[in-house]
Amino acid sequence: MKGKISADLLQKLKASVNILEVVGEHVVLRKAGANFVGLCPFHSERSPSFSVSETKQLYHCYGCKKGGDLLTFVMEVMGISFPEAVEDLADRAKVSLPSNWEGVSSVGREQDAARREKVALAFKLNRFAGSYFHQNLLNQSGVSQSVGQNYFRTRGVGDHWIKSFYLGLASDSWHSLAEHLASKKAPLDMAAELGLIRASSKGKGSDSVRGGGHFDLFRNRAIFPIVNLRGKIAGFGGRFLASDSNLDSEGNRPSGQSKETPKYLNSPDSLIYQKGKLAFGLFQAQKYIREQDELILVEGYFDVLALHAAGFRNVAATCGTAITTDHLKLFKRLTSKIILLFDGDEAGQAATVRAMELGLDQGQVFYGAQLPKGMDPDEFVLQSDGASQMTELLKDAKPLLDDGIEDALRSARRSPEERVQALKKMGGWLGRFRDPVGREVRLQWIEKRLGVSRGLIDEALGAVENPSHSQSQSSPQSQASDVKKGEIIKFRSSSSRSSTRICSTDRILFGGLVFGGEYSQAFRDIKEQLPPGMGLHQVVSHPLLQEFVDHLLSQAGFLERLRLNPDSLIENELDNQVRSILTESLLWSEAPFPVADFRGAALKSTARLWARFSQRIKEELSEAEISKDLNLQVQLMKDYLDVQRKMKEFSSFYDQE
Repeated sequence: MKGKISADLLQKLKASVNILEVVGEHVVLRKAGANFVGLCPFHSERSPSFSVSETKQLYHCYGCKKGGDLLTFVMEVMGISFPEAVEDLADRAKVSLPSNWEGVSSVGREQDAARREKVALAFKLNRFAGSYFHQNLLNQSGVSQSVGQNYFRTRGVGDHWIKSFYLGLASDSWHSLAEHLASKKAPLDMAAELGLIRASSKGKGSDSVRGGGHFDLFRNRAIFPIVNLRGKIAGFGGRFLASDSNLDSEGNRPSGQSKETPKYLNSPDSLIYQKGKLAFGLFQAQKYIREQDELILVEGYFDVLALHAAGFRNVAATCGTAITTDHLKLFKRLTSKIILLFDGDEAGQAATVRAMELGLDQGQVFYGAQLPKGMDPDEFVLQSDGASQMTELLKDAKPLLDDGIEDALRSARRSPEERVQALKKMGGWLGRFRDPVGREVRLQWIEKRLGVSRGLIDEALGAVENPSHSQSQSSPQSQASDVKKGEIIKFRSSSSRSSTRICSTDRILFGGLVFGGEYSQAFRDIKEQLPPGMGLHQVVSHPLLQEFVDHLLSQAGFLERLRLNPDSLIENELDNQVRSILTESLLWSEAPFPVADFRGAALKSTARLWARFSQRIKEELSEAEISKDLNLQVQLMKDYLDVQRKMKEFSSFYDQE
């Protein structure tokens, strides 16, 4: 059972955590009949269309059509994977996972109970340190606290945002946190591993020495907790502070402090903190990113805070590092559109180009909003009328690739050499662009604008193209192995066919099948009307629905009871359309449409199957004529006439096809 979890344990998790409690952390719910309703957390709306059933432990939005169970909600609202959602619910329910559970909270493939306990302890310790830093900032006494509060105020960060982002302060003392941890019997070795403290060469390991022989790594710094999408503190960022009299023009202390002291200090990579996989403010911004389907990505902590305070809530920042592929995977869980709002200086522009190229490697086009040269996002938005100017700036954001191509095309007009350089530059970008459709559209654009042959453009493209970029992101085999990790599903829809919309006839048939009740007999009657060799699951036409219905009918006794038990749902791999209809049908408290409508849809669908069967006989008849098999021709003609007579029973519905 490695990497899996039993259905019994999953049901134990669901039974131990009420969906209302979890949803209630994100949505204000009110009772409405048998269910609870509120504003959907997945899209922007003014009238509540989001419904939650406490008895069935399901949710469904009648606006954006998202729906599912407790696990699905945790995955969707936090933007996390199935194994992460299982771990989150297990933490809430205080339920132990199997000893061979392969989680995602730590590095390495071999996960065991001791490892998970260490991860849990690390998060607990960071939470404890975060609380200490936060209370230290809120405390009104002492010079350090005053300096910290004044510093945040001068940067436009008020009390509301201090609390929302759980900001803190590390005092100027060498041992304050270490002493606090030692006094509370906290594991000092773990604190050192997380980069909170470090063992002193004097009296190392001796509890008689201040801080148990350790000193603080974060000293005289504003503290920014780095929170993962599960709301847990994975690490910290610290901005160096000093008294006003000792600050130089760059905000650093010019004397009395080592020249090596960095302005910003981040937690080191650990079993719970990898800076290339986290973003500051993403936890607070995720709801707004989903609602607006847009992420504004900035570079600094104060950029995030200033923009949030100005009303731009869909903002996050990388943790003192360049954008990585892991960042992109993280962001893709929340949105497909990323606007880069980096500093207007040369370093910011260079970072924008690097990010754009990384996006192309992943088949993603970043948008860019151009700040005035020398200005940071927080400086820009804090100036007079900065919020309205920022709104216009973001509204005018353009795809960076297209802007770059446009600039190259303009320079190509100046001289033959610049045309060569422009071709090479554009070829370099498009050679690494992993979206074949997007690349082809832009190649045609360049060909038309530049007035050169396609062969020459392809040559420039091939000179720099990395063959690996044209490969698919993962093979079917690798995708299958990804699914197996943490997988407990009993059914999996193929996402390759999910783009086709489910028709109204299929919706009625599938909804009635799931609801059961008075539709049950009508569904059983269909079985007697099907063409030879066709299964009951083929009554629905959409391939994903066919797979799911076939899965249901394969379960012992389902055709007799024709009622789906919500508790049996294990739907982490269901297609979104299927899940939406499924949860909506399960939340119906009474029959949503007359049985006559269901029978009509069934007859229409059966006529479609007979028409397909008739076409198959015609094809076989043609083959028999070619092979001059007279006996087979006679038999097939008889079958064909029988089918035509059968189809007349459905003529009134067949004419509507």
